[in-house]
Amino acid sequence: MAQLQSVQLQIVNRIQALAEAHKMVEEFRYGFLTDMDDLPDYTTPVVYLVPEGASYPSTGKINYNFSLVCFDMLLPDKSNLKYVISDTQGILNDIYTRLLYQAGDPESWEVQGTGTYTPFQEQLKDYVAGNTLTLTISAFMEMCSENLPFV
Repeated sequence: MAQLQSVQLQIVNRIQALAEAHKMVEEFRYGFLTDMDDLPDYTTPVVYLVPEGASYPSTGKINYNFSLVCFDMLLPDKSNLKYVISDTQGILNDIYTRLLYQAGDPESWEVQGTGTYTPFQEQLKDYVAGNTLTLTISAFMEMCSENLPFV
């Protein structure tokens, strides 16, 4: 029997598909950046989707919050910093634009508000820099039929 995907999983899969289709992205990951030390080596640029929780602002609606992180390697002298910051924001902007205008299933969810970019440099396994895009996606929840999904 085919298993239905939750809306949250549909959103994650859509973002993953967009990131993997981007010509500049080498790798997509999902999880928490604190897991980097436990994961195998990565090839940059990486797009990393971090779940940030959800809220129920009104009946029949749920807001999923995410941080979409894109990073690339810095040279030891940081001479490529301005290029890394620019390129990673460009990658995130491409993905965000596709989400806005080609959501996948516009009847069940949509991007809300304005995405916010924050540049960073960080020591993960290597010295990297990039951008974080915070975004909220609203899903429209249908009311359950009587007694469903409960027995």
